[in-house]
Amino acid sequence: MSKLPPEMQKLWDDATAALSAGRNAEAAAALQRLLRAAPGHAQGWNNLGVALRRLRRWDAAEAAFARGIALPGGDAESAWSNLGNALRDGGRFAQAEAAFKQARAKGDSPGTRYNYSLLLRDMNRVEEAAALLGPIVAADPGNAQYRWDYSLMRLQLGDWAQGFADYEARWRLPGVPPPPSDKPRWGGEALAGRTLLILGEQGMGDVIQFARFIPLIEPDGGRILLRLRKPLLRLFALAPALSAVEIVSEDAPIPDHDLAIPVGSLPLALAARPETLPPPLSFALPEEMVTAAAAAFPPRGGRKRVGLVWAGSPGHRNDRNRSTEPKTFLPLFAHPGVDLYALQVGERAADLGKSGLGALLTDLSGRLADFLDTAAHLRHLDLLVAVDTGTAHLAGSLGLPTIVAMPQAVDWRWGADGAATPWYASLRLARQPRQGDWAGAMARVMAMIAPRPQPPQEKPKPKQEKKD
Repeated sequence: MSKLPPEMQKLWDDATAALSAGRNAEAAAALQRLLRAAPGHAQGWNNLGVALRRLRRWDAAEAAFARGIALPGGDAESAWSNLGNALRDGGRFAQAEAAFKQARAKGDSPGTRYNYSLLLRDMNRVEEAAALLGPIVAADPGNAQYRWDYSLMRLQLGDWAQGFADYEARWRLPGVPPPPSDKPRWGGEALAGRTLLILGEQGMGDVIQFARFIPLIEPDGGRILLRLRKPLLRLFALAPALSAVEIVSEDAPIPDHDLAIPVGSLPLALAARPETLPPPLSFALPEEMVTAAAAAFPPRGGRKRVGLVWAGSPGHRNDRNRSTEPKTFLPLFAHPGVDLYALQVGERAADLGKSGLGALLTDLSGRLADFLDTAAHLRHLDLLVAVDTGTAHLAGSLGLPTIVAMPQAVDWRWGADGAATPWYASLRLARQPRQGDWAGAMARVMAMIAPRPQPPQEKPKPKQEKKD
């Protein structure tokens, strides 16, 4: 590695301090200035890649890592491991695995093995991933990031006892605010007249998924409060199984309570197991809302009504992999037997206009103010085709036939393989054959919608009797 001129050392020190403090844009800017003057500084390129990756500039990060490795002194374990991370981010799994093997050949530190385990998980080699990460967690039990990712692997493998115990590590991850209550954590004991506050957390799909455990809690003379984000309030007020639960808004002050628990911690407190999974909540939608929603749908004319959702929340850790764009659904747009309806909300609803496909379907986004509005419109569909979003969880709760198109790097709750899920009986899973292969996922979607007819089998010819 080339040595920095003395006048550049302060710039290097400032960039390193900014990177350590998480001021990634500042670090990237300083490193860019340094590398213009000292382009042969391999560690500078590696650090720039780290800053760019944190800023989600995936392709630029990959290029920075690769350039650093090609320089004298840059061919190091950490650099290869960082390159593997960037390739994994970009969905280039085979190249990422090759990079991690290079890193392991040069040192095989716990950090490299951890990064490699995440790739193995994304490739659905979950047992290999857990076997690699397990000893690292055992050797460093206080590392919240290691334990959190290990929990996701155990859950994906169906080990809910270990998985949900380690799932609690999410509260110690960098950037994750603690639950907004300082009251004792409820652990499944009798309420005995006390007030329990259940806190919504993570995505709204997670809340819909985990809320099925709330009816298992015995009030025992106490009160149960459920604190939710505004888009879920009206819907959850119509869940018959929650008739004894008081729904409160996250926009209001936190009400008085004696005990608290985040909704994602309910499976641990209630010792949930896959074989005893309760059904999802049902919702008693007002008939007048369902009738009003019918105005958005023309007569069927013998065609199926199919809804589309192509993107989730951009803040989700796996959103780059799980979300797509309207053109992914082109095979459905060309299908003469369906009428399409877009239920995409948020900023990604604008994708229709950019794609030019808006003229080929009915955009319902302007009618969907919250999840109750979405539920009323889902009642008029024959099928929903969506990526892994809260709308898919809602459709599953309503019992609507739903196909979830998903990446190879799949979320733990959907398991490593198979088209069925124990979470929702009406959901089927159309998985990518390879990471980023949305065409392959859509081929599976189309096969589920209209299975290929089997060729008719010839009937055996009757045997002719021999004449004497």
